[in-house]
Amino acid sequence: MGRPERPVTGPPHLESLALYLRAYRATAGVTYEEMSQHVDASPATLKRTAAGTKVPRWDRVAQFQHAIREINDVALYKVDETLPGSPDSHRVREALHTLWTYARREERDTLEIKKVAPETVGNPAELRYALWTLYETAGAPPLRTIQARGGELILPLSSLARIVSQEAIPADDQQLIAFLNGVGRTSPTWHGRWTKARTRAISSRESSQMLQHAPDADRDRDFPSSRQIRFSHAKINRKIRLGFTRTG
Repeated sequence: MGRPERPVTGPPHLESLALYLRAYRATAGVTYEEMSQHVDASPATLKRTAAGTKVPRWDRVAQFQHAIREINDVALYKVDETLPGSPDSHRVREALHTLWTYARREERDTLEIKKVAPETVGNPAELRYALWTLYETAGAPPLRTIQARGGELILPLSSLARIVSQEAIPADDQQLIAFLNGVGRTSPTWHGRWTKARTRAISSRESSQMLQHAPDADRDRDFPSSRQIRFSHAKINRKIRLGFTRTG
C-alpha cells in the first residue's frame, strides 16, 4: 500500500473531506498507482486530492471516486459506519459533494451565507443577491463548469460572470434556468419558483422606471420650459418698449 500518508492539518471541513477520501480508498484496498490506471490522472495528482493541504477541484474528487469504482464496486464497502444500510455510489457521491462544498465555502469564508427563498425576492437587487447566494452555497464552482452544465450558447461566460458578481440578472427565463442547472438546482419545481421570482423582479424594475420618469413628465406639464420662459420675457420686454414709445 506504500508509505503512510502525512497527517491532515488543514481547517476542519477540508480535513473532513481529506479523511473521507482516505478512508474510502483504504476500505476499497487500492493504491494510487492502481487508481491512476483507470483515470486521466497521475498517482501524485490523486494523492494530492486527499492530502488535505488545499481544497481540490470537484472534478478531481469525482475522478478519485470513479477510479476506485473502476477497481472495486463501491457497494461492497461501508465508508461511514454511522450511516444506516450499505453504501452505494450515489450516496458516496452525495457525501463527497457535501464535504467538498463545505470545504470550498470554508476556503472562501462564506459558511455564514444563507440561501434566499425565491418567494422573498421582489426586486432586481434582491434577485441578484439571491442568485449569488446560490452560487456561493454551491461552493462557487468554476464558471466553465456552470456553463457546461447549463449550456454554452445560453449562458456566455461574460453574462455568467456578471450574474455571480451581482452586477446583472439573467437576460431571460432560459438563461436563468441554465444558471440554476449550473449550480445544481435542476428540479423543475425550483425552476418554476425562480422564474416567478424573476418575473416579480422585472415587474418591480419596470414600475420603478415608470415612477422615476413620472415626475419629469409632470414637471414638463406644469412648468414652462426655459425656451417658453425666454419667449415670455422677450414678449414682455417688447410690450414695455412699445408702451414707452406710445407714451413718449
